[in-house]
Amino acid sequence: MVSSSEDTESFESAQDVLDYLQFAGFDMTRDQLARLHRRRLIEQPISPPSLGRGSVTNYPLGTAKRMLRIAQLRNKTKQLDELAWRLWWEGFNIEPGLIRTYLMRKASRWDEQTSEDDAATDQESIAPKGDRDVLEEVFFQHLKAGPSSNAARKQLERGSELFVEFASLFIHLLGGDVAGLNHSPAPLFAGSEHFGQTVPAPTSSPGDLALVAMRQELDTPYSEIIESLDDAGLLRSRAVTRQFLGMIANVGDIVHEVFGSSRGRDNIGRSLVALSESPDEQILSLLLASALLGDERILDGIELLEPPPPHAPAISYRDFLRLRYLAREIPGLANLLTPVRIKKVFDSEQGAAEWRTGFEAFRLEFAIEFEMAMDLESSLFDEGPPGEATQEEQIRVKSKKKIPKTLHRHRG
Repeated sequence: MVSSSEDTESFESAQDVLDYLQFAGFDMTRDQLARLHRRRLIEQPISPPSLGRGSVTNYPLGTAKRMLRIAQLRNKTKQLDELAWRLWWEGFNIEPGLIRTYLMRKASRWDEQTSEDDAATDQESIAPKGDRDVLEEVFFQHLKAGPSSNAARKQLERGSELFVEFASLFIHLLGGDVAGLNHSPAPLFAGSEHFGQTVPAPTSSPGDLALVAMRQELDTPYSEIIESLDDAGLLRSRAVTRQFLGMIANVGDIVHEVFGSSRGRDNIGRSLVALSESPDEQILSLLLASALLGDERILDGIELLEPPPPHAPAISYRDFLRLRYLAREIPGLANLLTPVRIKKVFDSEQGAAEWRTGFEAFRLEFAIEFEMAMDLESSLFDEGPPGEATQEEQIRVKSKKKIPKTLHRHRG
């Protein structure tokens, strides 16, 4: 007989993946799994080991986590190419060819918009606006549907201009160089009259150098920018852009916390947070930020932080296997795993924290039952990922047989 813990050593069975998704509140089928691996959003199935159980479809480790994130993202888009982009942006491993194809389609559409010219509208100047209207421009309203292709072109130009000003400001702030902000070629909230003007020669400030580099890129077709980036360049651009947009989102969180309405009305802070989550905003920002990657003087002025890991589920696949096993062995635990309770866990951090509190209280009450059940399947409760524990760690785990205070805690 094969123990349940052995099933997690080197692969994840299709049925376990589907059970995990159902546990998290998502119903998917084997056909949907097959479609996703044919479209290369998840890895191909691996050949099942000879376990004497007939033909079984098994997937590489990490498939369940990725499938859960796909299921969550499908609430925002049903387009598989956009799903690929969202996964790649969050740090999942996606084939570069899929990302490049998606970028090129977006770039081609934007190039068409920027190339069309409506002479009458093109001569119109944008009148100065109040602070609120200017801030709304900063939220990349250029990507909202306009009344004409010419309006879309002007929105792209305005949004691009504002992003390069944001990026330059952030590089100044990252380097602690606030003095250079006073003589920036274009103030952050300046009108569009600065667009297209000749930029003075760059100074020694990384922020000013970045501003010049990105302004020079504004006249380059988006499709040409993509063609100039190799796979490594795409990854570096992603790292820089995620940090810039992350800083914008952090500012949005602060603004929303201080000025946000308790009644949930739209406000500046929430708009800034939403900006960082939009694929169109991410792509445009990535293409513009790529302009500064060739200058080491600029890169030296950016302290790139360690990128956050891909989105972690509230209850991991491995913890799900543990819970499923424990629920069979310990009467009453199943009451903590009802769909209504688990839905709250995956819906919010507050719901996850409340559930963990209830689980901890139950674990303490039935500590002996937990210890006995864990002794029967000790490898399922190793602290490290399956197959990665050293021999010394395995000996220590088997000798101590300590009950973990909680199941592994993951932040979403």
